[in-house]
Amino acid sequence: MDRKERRFAVGRVDYERYDDQNYQYVFSPGWSVIDALPSSVFQGIPGLDLSLRLEHYYRVNMTPCFISERTPGESREDLRELLEAVGLDYYDRFEWMLRAHMRCGTDNLIVERAVPARRFRYEPGQPIPEDLQPDDCVVIRGLDSMGTSNRQLRGSLLPILRSGAHILDESEERRWSEEECSLLLRLLLIQDDLESTCRKNAQEKGIRAAKKEGKYTGRRRLSTDINLLRQIAEEFERNQITEEEAMRRAGIGSRSTFYRRLREIRGNL
Repeated sequence: MDRKERRFAVGRVDYERYDDQNYQYVFSPGWSVIDALPSSVFQGIPGLDLSLRLEHYYRVNMTPCFISERTPGESREDLRELLEAVGLDYYDRFEWMLRAHMRCGTDNLIVERAVPARRFRYEPGQPIPEDLQPDDCVVIRGLDSMGTSNRQLRGSLLPILRSGAHILDESEERRWSEEECSLLLRLLLIQDDLESTCRKNAQEKGIRAAKKEGKYTGRRRLSTDINLLRQIAEEFERNQITEEEAMRRAGIGSRSTFYRRLREIRGNL
């Protein structure tokens, strides 16, 4: 997830258990998406050496740090309460992670439950489903059908490319390659960033002019009860509530603002 709250499918993790009590975690990186992302958005997956460029990474009979950092240990005192909070009556770290939607404070990675592959046919002007996943297939009628301007093209294609879904082009009777999707995603992200930078520069220019004329008073800081924020911060750091629930209760809509307020709370303790 980047600063604009956009999600990028950077891989898949599967948990496989066997009758003899053995198990393994399998990480499958989404290279078409990963290769298009700047380091400011994606810094890697904890515990995996992505420089090896493997199709799959296996962790056999061990809990990877990516999982342990996001889930409660078996010896945790409040484990029973945490399990009951997500409707579990048995200890399963992977299932708990999927149900709790918890995030680790050291990275911006999230984990969502995968669903069976689906097929969508894109029609000009229709909204792109927000829950697209890498195994899905989106059928289009050529690149021209995705928009008549750069902004329309980005609005239509970025959600598909970010999800890692396959794109089937009926006009050419072929599926776009991973290299094509990765290159196009990178170009569209660069365009999007350039437009955002130009818009921000114009806004700052307007603010400077308003300040010079004495008309700018600044943006009002969100007012949140400090005691309520402390309680929310404690519950969030103990993995008792999700990030979404914490932000909702605090009345904060921006993830960056939420974590900035958490840092302020820690500094005042």
